[in-house]
Amino acid sequence: PATLRALAASGAGGTAARRTAAAADARPDDWADRLAGLSATEQRRAVLQLVRGHVATVLGHADAEAVQADTSFKELGFDSLTAVELRNRLAAATGLRLPAALVFDYPEAAVLADYLLERIAPAVGAASGRDGADPVLNELARLEATLIGLEMEAGDSGAVTARLESLLAKWKATRKPAEEEMTATERLESASAAQVLDFIDNELGVS
Repeated sequence: PATLRALAASGAGGTAARRTAAAADARPDDWADRLAGLSATEQRRAVLQLVRGHVATVLGHADAEAVQADTSFKELGFDSLTAVELRNRLAAATGLRLPAALVFDYPEAAVLADYLLERIAPAVGAASGRDGADPVLNELARLEATLIGLEMEAGDSGAVTARLESLLAKWKATRKPAEEEMTATERLESASAAQVLDFIDNELGVS
């Protein structure tokens, strides 16, 4: 009946509001200190577990193991209300000011964890030697999520494909000289004194 449906909806909303309020009242942990003594892999694992734990709570799961790191939040069942609740809980837990569209900008637990790690302790991440490719890979993950959900005409699809192929070609072109230079450097490091002198003579045009 409509009356019971209204009561059920009111009760569910009240439960979510109470959970969010309780999270907001909690004192944020000093995640920068917690991560400082960990390796890059351990840092990422710790923040990912934080994200998965809060996702599980928001969705009503008893265990974080129910949340796969590479499954999109949309597939997990998120809507606008649960997205806001997750944002609020993570903000309360970390002390960070997080964007309203957090779940939609970073659509998987793994991608969101990488973003939070960058925000929580960028200096810690740099000092521990975190892979410089992470921010790029995060952006690519967001682009992938956007592309998968798109519906467009064949002509528009071809234009997007051409642009992506052009971008890939430029990327390969810019990386090739650096890779060739590294190869030459590695050859010189392992070369004998005579081979180094021969290389110098060839480069200078000395006969």
